[in-house]
Amino acid sequence: MAPGKKTRAGERLKKNRTLLIVLAVGIACNLALFFTKLYIGLSSNSVCIWSDAVNNLADALSCGISLSFLAITLRVSRDKLPFVADKAQQLLSFVLAIVVLFVGLSFAYSSLERFMYPTPIWFQMKFFYVLLLTALAKLGMFFFYRHFSRKTTSSVLRVMQQDSILDFFITLTTLISFALTQHVEFAVDAVFGLLISIVICVNAVKMIKDAVTALLNIVEKSKRKALLALLSESALFAQTPDIRYDIDETGDVCATVTLPPEQATDAEKRKEYDALAAQCLEQTGIKLNFILYVSPEKERSGSAAAEETL
Repeated sequence: MAPGKKTRAGERLKKNRTLLIVLAVGIACNLALFFTKLYIGLSSNSVCIWSDAVNNLADALSCGISLSFLAITLRVSRDKLPFVADKAQQLLSFVLAIVVLFVGLSFAYSSLERFMYPTPIWFQMKFFYVLLLTALAKLGMFFFYRHFSRKTTSSVLRVMQQDSILDFFITLTTLISFALTQHVEFAVDAVFGLLISIVICVNAVKMIKDAVTALLNIVEKSKRKALLALLSESALFAQTPDIRYDIDETGDVCATVTLPPEQATDAEKRKEYDALAAQCLEQTGIKLNFILYVSPEKERSGSAAAEETL
């Protein structure tokens, strides 16, 4: 393996190990928040607080699923399939978004049930202060996830980051609802719970859309047309080549063109390919890569891989 490829593989392995540690921390924090809010929700008889607790439990389960799945995936992707982990993260982002959607729907059901059959809520100031601390904890987790999502460029951590800031505002809304229950006889707890569920569901649908786009490598038609026009105008190709699109771990659109065996790849040609890739990135925002096809005979001789990146 070339030194450059070894360096990239080492960096990828380091990022994935960091991701696993961050997910383990997320499990511990969300479980602590779940038990704290569950105790307050049951003690005060507040459906809003109880639903918030279930939301933290769902976050902990999501982190656990992600941790287990990624740990298994890394084993099979370390050598022969280095990009499996990236697609696995995009798949997990989709699964986590589905979990968030179901949590929002469960909030809506619980809130409607409480609205139809209101029950008294027992307010205590000490519970209010503890809930305020849990809101600040979620805000801290947002910055924690954001820091490591930038370092690892992980789509899973980006979902966790969005979920944490949403949870922060949910808990603040829960605090307002909890404080108002001692002054208002109306089922304000159920109303706030219903509003929270709507926000969660809307955000979950957006996350699902983004995850599906990345998972299926869906690229905007305008971008594909712009790239085709650029390659068609280039003197490097007699005809428009086949293009393979991919959305990478950072969410950027990548396009890979496999060059035929007879394609010249001397130093001058490589400069032309680099210039075309730079022009493509500037005009379309697509990262253009070129792969030189190597014949199976050459591959069997051990002198090169089946494909070689220019």
